Amino acid sequence: MPVEFMVFPAQSRLLPYVALLCLTFALTLGGILARPIESLSLFWPVNAVLVGVLLRYPRQANALGFMLVWLAMVLADLLCGSAWKPALWFNLCNLGMVFTVWQLLSRVPRLHRRMRSPHGVLSVFAACAAGAMVAASLASVMAAPWFEQSLQATWLAWFSEQFSTGVLVLPVLLSAPSVRAMVRSGAQAVRLPPLLVLLGSLAFSIAFGGPGAIAFPIAALLWCAWTYPPFLVSMLTLTAGSTLIVAVAQNLMHFSVPQSEPGVTTLMSARLGIAMLVLGPLVVACVSQANRSLMARLAHQATIDHLTGVLTRSAFTRRANALLDSRQQHAQALPLTLMMLDIDHFKAINDAHGHAIGDQVLRQFARTLQDQLHEGELFARMGGEEFVVILPGLAPDRAKFTAERLRRAVQDLHVVHADHRLQITVSIGLDGCAADTPAPSLDELLARADQALYSAKAHGRNRVEQAEAQRQVV
Repeated sequence: MPVEFMVFPAQSRLLPYVALLCLTFALTLGGILARPIESLSLFWPVNAVLVGVLLRYPRQANALGFMLVWLAMVLADLLCGSAWKPALWFNLCNLGMVFTVWQLLSRVPRLHRRMRSPHGVLSVFAACAAGAMVAASLASVMAAPWFEQSLQATWLAWFSEQFSTGVLVLPVLLSAPSVRAMVRSGAQAVRLPPLLVLLGSLAFSIAFGGPGAIAFPIAALLWCAWTYPPFLVSMLTLTAGSTLIVAVAQNLMHFSVPQSEPGVTTLMSARLGIAMLVLGPLVVACVSQANRSLMARLAHQATIDHLTGVLTRSAFTRRANALLDSRQQHAQALPLTLMMLDIDHFKAINDAHGHAIGDQVLRQFARTLQDQLHEGELFARMGGEEFVVILPGLAPDRAKFTAERLRRAVQDLHVVHADHRLQITVSIGLDGCAADTPAPSLDELLARADQALYSAKAHGRNRVEQAEAQRQVV
């Protein structure tokens, strides 16, 4: 038994490092096999993926983790027939890119790092540029022995590839929601027009060709950025950017640049141009998402009472008037009942036990009634300890039984405070209209129900009274 106790925690600590080693080896092997013979990789996502993984799972971002990353890259390179000296050095260049970008972005606040602000997008671009410079500079040191290209050409080739791949791949990993968040949000419908326009613009770019063609999808990407969340936008920028890079590399777009600068090739120019093009859509996506979040919070604050979680007075007024207007438009109008509820002796509770306990009473009271009500029934806090309920489809005579059920549920509620259990009660007044009869206005319903509520309080509280009938429900 003691042996098992020692072994199992060791395995649990080692497993993430084994997973990191296997992931790096698989990504590196795939990147090597996909690149052209005796050439740098056309698209090398290994470094950006590893940065994203280490930022999302920082426990493995230590000396052992980075050593395993480098070892896995070297092993994959040697397995594919590379000489051991280039394998050691050039994978050290890749490690330099990974470590630099990770080091810079790990200092950025998590909110920005997860691509939820324009500052985060700019930070990712700056970090990728710095990491690409480190990798290109290290690679250029060995340009003469292992490359036929000049030092400048080697530096530009490494920088353009590392930078463009980083800004295309890394935002996807950083903005990706967790599995729990995706399950909680569920499947959501995606508006197709922006996506279809983007695909069409990509096809048109390839068909039209020329240096300016890489900018054709920018309008569609901006539309997508205004419509979709940042994660989906980053997926689309990755798709668009990689498609254009492959099209340029395969000479499908007849893209060319003047050779005024030695070592500058068509692919280098295209990579850098495409990388900069995706900056705008990603920033717009973050701004748009921030605006949507702000509007949602403001709408929530205007609709939901912050203390009790029920509708606010203004939200209730809007929905109740809409419900009454809808009822008037139907030939066979359904019955409807409005109830006013007031917690008995609430001021005495506040005076005796303090406002904190009073707030607790309000929260538990609201939660108790919410558990008793059904979907489609409106429940709101009118102010202080006064609440209102609308029961569509229920006539006042039958709603009296519902009101009595609510009264008993509140009476059975006990609020625990220190060594005391506070018992609260509620008085209820109701009014409404039967089926196929014109409904009074909301103000009239509220006034009549309020009169019935005062009658309930005058007759001893903890009871239900109906407007006009003025009789207790037993």
